Amino acid sequence: MKITKVECLIASRFTPEAPNAGNSMFVVTHTDDGLTGIGEAYSVGPDIATKEWVGYFGDQIVGHDPTRIEYLWAMMYQGARFPPGSSGLAALSGIDQSLWDITARSYDMPVYELLGGRYRDKIRGYLDVHLGNSDGSGLDAMRETVRYAIDVSGYTAFKVNPLPDDWRDLPWLEAVDAGVKLVGALREAAGPDAEIGMDAHAAVFEPGRLLELADAHIVNTPMFMEEPLRMENRHAMGELRKKMPYALATGECLYTKFEFTELFRAEAVDIIQPEVCIVGGMTEMRKIAADAEAHDISVAPHNPMGPLATTVNLHFDAAIPNFLIQEMRPFTELEKSFVKSSPEVKDGHHDIPSGPGWGIELELDAIADRPYRSDWHRGDRLLSDGAIAYI
Repeated sequence: MKITKVECLIASRFTPEAPNAGNSMFVVTHTDDGLTGIGEAYSVGPDIATKEWVGYFGDQIVGHDPTRIEYLWAMMYQGARFPPGSSGLAALSGIDQSLWDITARSYDMPVYELLGGRYRDKIRGYLDVHLGNSDGSGLDAMRETVRYAIDVSGYTAFKVNPLPDDWRDLPWLEAVDAGVKLVGALREAAGPDAEIGMDAHAAVFEPGRLLELADAHIVNTPMFMEEPLRMENRHAMGELRKKMPYALATGECLYTKFEFTELFRAEAVDIIQPEVCIVGGMTEMRKIAADAEAHDISVAPHNPMGPLATTVNLHFDAAIPNFLIQEMRPFTELEKSFVKSSPEVKDGHHDIPSGPGWGIELELDAIADRPYRSDWHRGDRLLSDGAIAYI
């Protein structure tokens, strides 16, 4: 079996109701046996650049056996000459996923069987929720979301920002106090037994202020604090972790085993959150998880993605011993239209995926109906003095 073509399909999610929704980016690898494999790449902004990277890598691996996954990963990564950045790693991640899909399909088994088989029987998830501004204007919507998530899907864990949306417009201590009250409202809505993670989005620059924030939230008994500082300074993260009153989580912005190894050496994390659509695919995810296990570190994969990437994560979660919990969010109807089926949460858990490969198929006509229009832009966030804020 040989690879005959690797293509990147970009599907626009922009709509009048969601003008900043971005794109979904899929990789399809074809073989001369008729088997195809699929994967998803992260939309990092310059999505056309990622598509070009898919073509660049695809040119290198066409004609090769798709089941030689490690060999092809090294060919692409080292073939970039310099270590690729976000667009290149997103492309490599999507291609790598497609190779795992082809290989598992060729053996008529799910991917998790190639990873060592099921380590667990179901996969617990947490739901991202939104709190709104310091005046409490978003609390009714949050309570409705939480009630629905508990009643319909049985969620027992949630994640929020520990600060209100408008915190940059407030004096620091007022912002901290407002955040504590808002997360307290979530605690009340979710119940005393629910677990609550908090995501600071790497927006607080000073370690001292972050420690103030972490200490103030002890009353809300958090599960973890995610991205408390900018991810570039592993030393500062390690020094902060020594003083954190609960678990520190990070990793969504890191690439490959090399950067995660630096994190472990700095003793800078309790829970890692690698993103399978940018970290280097399933090949790197399993290596990073094994390294983390040797350091007594749990894995809670990052996942703000759609049904395909979520399914890929579920295969990883099923097989990895030190898996902790999976990030989830509701899929839009548009995202669900891009695939033939979508994973669902019941009793706060996902079932183990079934079927060969990932066990999920793309709806190519629906993707073709949503052609690329433009790139996603995060947009500037400003401080009160007009300076560009960390986000």
